[in-house]
Amino acid sequence: MQTSKVRRVQELRPLAMALLAVLIIVIAVLILRIQRGFVGILLALVTALVLFYWIREVRKMLKKVGLRSFIYEVLDEGKYVSIIAQVPGPEEDVKVLMSDKRIIIKGGGGFKKTVILPYKVELVQQSYKNGVLIIKMQKL
Repeated sequence: MQTSKVRRVQELRPLAMALLAVLIIVIAVLILRIQRGFVGILLALVTALVLFYWIREVRKMLKKVGLRSFIYEVLDEGKYVSIIAQVPGPEEDVKVLMSDKRIIIKGGGGFKKTVILPYKVELVQQSYKNGVLIIKMQKL
């Protein structure tokens, strides 16, 4: 269910960005009209207020969906460490990069998160199924 909400937000994101770009252009044009008197100033003010309102609404929408949250768990199993994480797909877009103690997880839709471990690790096994990534690593 959360995946469909994330997809919906990702589909709305280009529309929201286009709307913001149009509003910024309108503000620039109206600022140029300020030289023509009080009506130009009034229109610029109204456009700026509408712009700030929509920016606030888009931020609220993104927070409600929980797009910024990253659900994962680190399991310490003796000489092995496992990370179980919720990552958006598709499977061919899911990648795991390792650099010292840093694990970088990439997924679909520009998803990219970093997990920092207290020790260096080496990848042993990785699997991805139904939005759940399981990474098994050996401690060095």
